[in-house]
Amino acid sequence: MSAAIRRAIREALREREKAGLLRSLETAPGGIDFCSNDYLGLARDRRLRRRIAALAADGAAPQGATGSRLISGNHPEIEALEDRLAGFYSSEAALVFSSGFAANLGLLASLGGLVQTLICDRLLHASAIDGGRLSGAKRVIFAHNDMRDLNARLGEMHSGETAAVAVDTVYSMDGDFAPLEEIADLAEEHDAAVVVDEAHANGVLGPAGRGGAVAAGLQDRVLARVVTFGKALGLQGGAVLCSKDLRDYLVNFARSFIFSTGVSPLWAASVRTVYELLPELNAEREQLLGNVSYFRERVAESAQPWLPSESWIQCLRVPGARRITRVGGIVRSRGLAALPIRAPTVPAGEERIRVCLHAYNTREEIDLLFSAVDEALR
Repeated sequence: MSAAIRRAIREALREREKAGLLRSLETAPGGIDFCSNDYLGLARDRRLRRRIAALAADGAAPQGATGSRLISGNHPEIEALEDRLAGFYSSEAALVFSSGFAANLGLLASLGGLVQTLICDRLLHASAIDGGRLSGAKRVIFAHNDMRDLNARLGEMHSGETAAVAVDTVYSMDGDFAPLEEIADLAEEHDAAVVVDEAHANGVLGPAGRGGAVAAGLQDRVLARVVTFGKALGLQGGAVLCSKDLRDYLVNFARSFIFSTGVSPLWAASVRTVYELLPELNAEREQLLGNVSYFRERVAESAQPWLPSESWIQCLRVPGARRITRVGGIVRSRGLAALPIRAPTVPAGEERIRVCLHAYNTREEIDLLFSAVDEALR
């Protein structure tokens, strides 16, 4: 490595450390879980573990795809998963990716060949933002969940200009819901398409956890939905739900799909097993939503600056990199895994403690969290 590059690396790390923003990898924190995306507890579910173990022992599904799906990696187990996804979500077709990030990246980047403009919510996930940058389309940002601003941005389009609106169902760092029906109505008024990232809604929202679009009856009014398997579903990976034509288009133009080794057939069979369990998890979803309701009752009694979220993602704003690190340390010292979120994940000045609620959290644990936060901010 050249000396100049080595110096540049060290200087970049020093600057980040000086700003109190240097990150390092740690094993998953112990204590009471308020930080993972395992909303329904499936990552630790013994039923799922036994079923996956049986699949592995059976040996019918190989552990490796052996190549990209356009060469040697298109195994019947992967296609069976895609058929299951299409049926479950009332979609014409589905295309599986190695991660939710890869699905968003491939979809949004490929849209540059179909639309001239991408109109994105300001808090859109980083994977979709990166996909938009790669698309070559003009990118327009509208104020977060602001329908008046979205309407204005759509109204600025020229006659004949093609556009797609990109939003999340549940925003990962604020925890609020997108008004999907209003977004679909505005897009249709201006002949624009809608793309929805269902990452934090999948498995929880809607009938049997089918997501926000199905819950609102919008599955036939959006161009594509992205679902992920690494949050409420307890595994990893993602998929694009779309028309058969758009699936064929992505197979030909989505570089994060074309140039990636196919997903493990054993993994695909494991994900399909999760979808056998999802309709049986109404009790877990009800427990999770009950915890959300109780948490919001505690927020209403609190003097602390909690954000107005009605989802399983709750955030306490604590501006300042060093201050949020100190507050987060106090919360952690009380045996609570609720982690500080700093720039660049959120803009500087919008640092926060992010709390993820789960079906397996108890009211006593939630009470303990509020006590620790009050102590840290005293």
